[in-house]
Amino acid sequence: MRIALICPQDFTAYLCCKWIIKGLQKKGYKIFIISPISKDDFYYKKLLRLKIEFIKVKMNRHINIIDDLKYFFSLLFIFKKYRIKSIFSFCTKPNIYSPLAAKFADIKDIYISVWGRGTIFLESKSFKIKILRKILLIMYKLSFGISQKIWFTNKYDLEYFKSKKIISEEKVILTPNYIDTEEYNPNFIKIKEKLNLLKELNIKKNDIVIILVGRMIFSKGIKEFHEASLIVNNLYPNSKFLLVGAEEENNPDYVPKQYLNNLQKYGHFQWLGYRKDIKNLYSISSIAALPSYYPEGGYPRAITEPMSMGIAVIAANTKNCKGSIIDNFNGLLVEPQNSLDLANKIIMLIKKPKLCNELGKKARESVIKNFDEKVIVNEVLNKIKKNN
Repeated sequence: MRIALICPQDFTAYLCCKWIIKGLQKKGYKIFIISPISKDDFYYKKLLRLKIEFIKVKMNRHINIIDDLKYFFSLLFIFKKYRIKSIFSFCTKPNIYSPLAAKFADIKDIYISVWGRGTIFLESKSFKIKILRKILLIMYKLSFGISQKIWFTNKYDLEYFKSKKIISEEKVILTPNYIDTEEYNPNFIKIKEKLNLLKELNIKKNDIVIILVGRMIFSKGIKEFHEASLIVNNLYPNSKFLLVGAEEENNPDYVPKQYLNNLQKYGHFQWLGYRKDIKNLYSISSIAALPSYYPEGGYPRAITEPMSMGIAVIAANTKNCKGSIIDNFNGLLVEPQNSLDLANKIIMLIKKPKLCNELGKKARESVIKNFDEKVIVNEVLNKIKKNN
């Protein structure tokens, strides 16, 4: 059986679909990955080691009618050329166009996964955004109707689409999101790698590092993270704040590059841009924060990854961000868009290093117990198998 996994980027395919690939291969599937390739092809090369066939395709992550039509016809051509018999798509744009292309290619086994709704679903008074949201809902209705199974990792996303009466309950698979706890294991980071990274970033051994990983859009809490850093660093000059993530120039909520560069005039704050060494960056950090009010998938990787690394985490107290956290047990929650609350929680963890360590310990224990990738992926694949 030939199955295509359609992803928005090669790093999504590797970081989020590695165990899906392995699980499908055990069931006898030949795997095709259809995705754009990142500029440095780091994850593309990792994917090739999994003995899959990679098919490069161009995709504009944002709305562009001409680019979107090209993407649709590229998928249709690929499905027919490679005699694909089943598809599994991930994230918004593949979820919209892959099922439609599969339908035209006479593919009957169609599965999609909804890991968050995206920027279009942010509250906005913009007439343009409201129109785009309506169009997107119509397209989702078509995709949901075509698909055999629809996998959600956030019950609130499911409730939203159900409230719009565009999805059938019998098609739904609902699980938490997941993390590869073997990949994100604090014991696998070498001391030498940590020391080299500290030297590169000009961070001293006794500095306290607080990190935020995410795309550079304001709704990830970028402004709040920086404002909190000013409060914290005023009290603790040895606190260092790392902001990690790529620019999103075409996103209506994007953080301008000039704004990001201006943040770095403060010696305690660094924007590192896109990085591949995320695990190493977590390993030198004491606290990971995500004060996001973006429509996350309920269990954002910017929280579950550091939790798996045994780091104390702070997340916004929103239904789309806090799924993996029990407040004051395996992490802390803060009021969204409240820089002072975020600063106070960071200060509390700096003042109480034992609490910080305990939260980190409980964080790793909880992701192993509740969010292990192998367990959740196996559950999903078994439900899909019953459909065949």
